[in-house]
Amino acid sequence: MKNRILVLASIAALMIGATIFAAAQEGRVKPPPPPPRADGPPPPEDMLTHISRELNLNDVQKMQVKAIFDAERAATDPLQAKSEEIHKQIEATVVNGQFDEAQVRTLAGQAGQLNADMMVEHIRAHTKIFSILTPEQRVKAMEMHKRMGPGGPHGSGRPMGGRPNGPPPPPEPQQ
Repeated sequence: MKNRILVLASIAALMIGATIFAAAQEGRVKPPPPPPRADGPPPPEDMLTHISRELNLNDVQKMQVKAIFDAERAATDPLQAKSEEIHKQIEATVVNGQFDEAQVRTLAGQAGQLNADMMVEHIRAHTKIFSILTPEQRVKAMEMHKRMGPGGPHGSGRPMGGRPNGPPPPPEPQQ
C-alpha cells in the first residue's frame, strides 16, 4: 500500500513539474522579479510609482519626475562606478597586510569628493521635483520626508537616493 502511494505521488509530482516546465516554455509563467538591490536606491520606476501614489501626481508631473530621475541617474551612475573602483583600489592596498596611509588617504579623499558630488546631484533632483509640486503636494512631500527620516524608511543613514553615505558600520563583535 505504501509503495502504491509513493508511486502515485511521484507520478503526480512529475506531471505537475512537466506542466510547469511546458507553461514556462510557452511564456505563460513569468519568472519571479529580481530581488531589490541592497547596495543602492530602488529602481527609478519603483521610486516614481511610490512618489506618484503618495503625492497623487498627475500625468504631466509623472513625466517630469521621470525625466528628473533619468537625468539624476545619468549624472550619478558614472560617479557611483568611479566610487566603486576607488573602493576596490583601497581594498587592494591592504591585501598583503601592508598599509600605505598616504595612498589610502588620497583614495579616501577622492571617494569623499565623489560622495559629495552624488549628494549635490541628488539634492538638485530633489529641488527640481519639489518645484513642480502643487502647494498641497509640497506639504505631503515634507510630511513624507519627515516620516522617512534622513535614512529612508529603515533609518539606514543613507541619503534620500539610497546611496551609501560613508562606510558601513563595523561588524558586531563575535562572542
